[in-house]
Amino acid sequence: MAGYVLHHYNVIDRSRIDELGPLSLPIADKYGAEVMISSPVKALKGKTSYSGMVVYKLKSFEAALEFYHSPEMTELAKFRDEIIEGFAMVLPGHSETERVINSGYFQS
Repeated sequence: MAGYVLHHYNVIDRSRIDELGPLSLPIADKYGAEVMISSPVKALKGKTSYSGMVVYKLKSFEAALEFYHSPEMTELAKFRDEIIEGFAMVLPGHSETERVINSGYFQS
């Protein structure tokens, strides 16, 4: 089982981007989130308007939701949104996908 938090983004304030990682890592540690990807990205097919990606792995989809919606991440989001623009999503790992779909989570 696994859950993932993905941020796909562009940096809008390069002078402050180096502050973001050190602020997020203690929160990730507290919630058991492992940084799987933190990298610039390049589309091999199709187009994306975003140039960076961070992916956290957690023990379950519910743990990923808890991490993303935690008070600490909510507070950090205020700062993060001054430095990057883009989108975030919480995804189930492959073994949890059917259960999450059947729960109705992805329905509007």
